[in-house]
Amino acid sequence: MSASSDGLRLGGVLWVMAGVACAGLLIFVFVAESLLLENPGMSVLALGGAIAALLTGGLLLARPGPGVVRWSTGVGVAWLATFGALAVGALTGPAVDSGPSASLSLISGLGIAGAVVAYWSGRLGSRLE
Repeated sequence: MSASSDGLRLGGVLWVMAGVACAGLLIFVFVAESLLLENPGMSVLALGGAIAALLTGGLLLARPGPGVVRWSTGVGVAWLATFGALAVGALTGPAVDSGPSASLSLISGLGIAGAVVAYWSGRLGSRLE
């Protein structure tokens, strides 16, 4: 077990946690409170985020390698652009509500951290080889 494979595993776990947080947001907020039709864009974003994060995390855990690290980096950039922008908007909006801003900050942070950890572990692994 090398340091780079431990880092890839940690990146995978962070991605899975981001996916679970997205799925929880979808199930416990949008479905349970019947908000699917009220805000379909956010519902689809939460579903897509859950799928992307769980897929990325699962790949990092099951088949870590350079291709998966590149995939994680690409998803991380998209994650930063979407969930990061939403989190900043929720934190700086006119009526700051602690519920959505905390959820979006958690989801953003987990996904971005997963991508960064996988990226740096992948770079470390390529240097060790």
